[in-house]
Amino acid sequence: MAEPRSNQGPEDDRENLAAGFATVLFDALPRILSQLDRDPDSPTFGCFDRNYWHYKIRDFPSAILQQAMLVLDALSRYEHGVNLLQERPVVGKWIDGAMRFWAGQQLRSGAFNEYYPYEEGYPPTAFSLNAVTLVFRNREFPTPEGPVRAATQRACDWLLEHPEREALNQEAAGLAALANAARIPDVHVDQARLDERLDTLLAAQSPEGWFPEYGGADLGYLSVTIDCLCDLFELTEDEKLLEAIGRAVEFLAAMVTVSHETPVMANSRNTDYVVPYGLVRAAEHDARAAAIVRQLYRGVSRPDHFLRRTDDRYCCHYVYSSCFRALPCLERMTAPASLPCQEGGDRFFREAGVFVRHQPGEASVFVAGRKGGVVSVFAPEGLHAADYGWRRRARGKMAVSHWQDPSYEVEEAATGKDVCVTVRGRMTAHRWLTPTPFRHFVLRVLSRLFGRALIPWLKEAMIFRHPATGPEFERRVLIAEDGVRIEDTFFGRHTDLERAPKYSLRHVSSAGQFTRDELTPPTQEGPAVPCAGQRVQAVRTLALGHGARQPEQ
Repeated sequence: MAEPRSNQGPEDDRENLAAGFATVLFDALPRILSQLDRDPDSPTFGCFDRNYWHYKIRDFPSAILQQAMLVLDALSRYEHGVNLLQERPVVGKWIDGAMRFWAGQQLRSGAFNEYYPYEEGYPPTAFSLNAVTLVFRNREFPTPEGPVRAATQRACDWLLEHPEREALNQEAAGLAALANAARIPDVHVDQARLDERLDTLLAAQSPEGWFPEYGGADLGYLSVTIDCLCDLFELTEDEKLLEAIGRAVEFLAAMVTVSHETPVMANSRNTDYVVPYGLVRAAEHDARAAAIVRQLYRGVSRPDHFLRRTDDRYCCHYVYSSCFRALPCLERMTAPASLPCQEGGDRFFREAGVFVRHQPGEASVFVAGRKGGVVSVFAPEGLHAADYGWRRRARGKMAVSHWQDPSYEVEEAATGKDVCVTVRGRMTAHRWLTPTPFRHFVLRVLSRLFGRALIPWLKEAMIFRHPATGPEFERRVLIAEDGVRIEDTFFGRHTDLERAPKYSLRHVSSAGQFTRDELTPPTQEGPAVPCAGQRVQAVRTLALGHGARQPEQ
């Protein structure tokens, strides 16, 4: 995955980056447009949920997909030789249709649906409203037509009453939407309550730079938050926002690998993308942000780049809208600084529970302590080796050590250049939830009766309520200059332990995209074996360095 060195200057580098980026985005544009009902006589004109309006395999549209109107809006104003949408009058009609369709799907409460009818979800309300208000901002805040203005007001009122505390990228999107909406004529937003919510969001940022995402740090969702903070800063010019963006950029910079990617399984929510808009805007004055963009997107034309893996749903989600918004801003980026993967050194993010070691030109090592000590080793060519912990089958459930759990004890100790990261905790019990017609019927009945009150219960069932009922374990990860030694101890004679594959069992909608590492069969190096007393132990060594990738565990 490494790119050849170049003698080109910063301007040439920006031009090459922009050219490669534009090629990939415009290749994807017809696929995005195919998600849109473009027939002006259709009752679903403006809908971006193709499963609803075309295939008719869903009986309601997912409002969060209406964010793709930002792709139309960005390209309607972007001059480029292969831009199909530049100065096309029909594009304005599509945008207006998308906003009118959005307004028509609003629930009486002011909220919107994403996954099931009567959901009243925070993400579809926040992100779709943010898209609508950004379109109005780019049109210099005209007064919207009646239905759209009324829907905007109701959505604002709902968002002010329902803060999001667990996934702060969603809260950031909601606050950006409210700040934009406050500039629209005839739309009223309580500024004092908005300011209070913004202060609460900024106070939640870790001193390490990340915002909590279901119990930990997640780079993909952090980049979404940076997008929203940049939009907020453009409106308010509040220096606190600029400081928060800077801290987030520093954290993300430390997590870029020697192979120009990020460690997916170190993320609390397993996201495998980084959206660029906020980083590109920050890169106008922040050399670290410029370096991140160049490192992560310089290989965008590769078939295995994360942007190439984005599915059709997330083409319409914030991923491609962020990309198309970033495209005209690339030329304004400043010269890049060096990144920690180029400088070398160790960093232990104690709150996140993540240890990082960079050996320039050789390796990047990550130990995700809050995920049971998942280890990822990157060489310049890509992921070189990894260890995802253990699984244990018992009574129809699967106990796993690979699970984001803030209760895991994580310690770091250094002896010279060698570092030992120790993780202690209990394996987490997981049961697969398979959808059936009956379960969906029950869900719809309950959602009709209880509305938004059902969401906390569903989050508990699908995301949070996975009890720590498996065996206790201790993982010691010893990182030396030439390799990583992993020593696992399980307390109790659990001889049915199996090495875990790459896949995380925690439900995250935007995660789980295919990577080529899945094609390599896992090895069985270092099986768990009983030892004296009530213990089971296993030892494994991961080498550092160049050469062919080692099989993943």
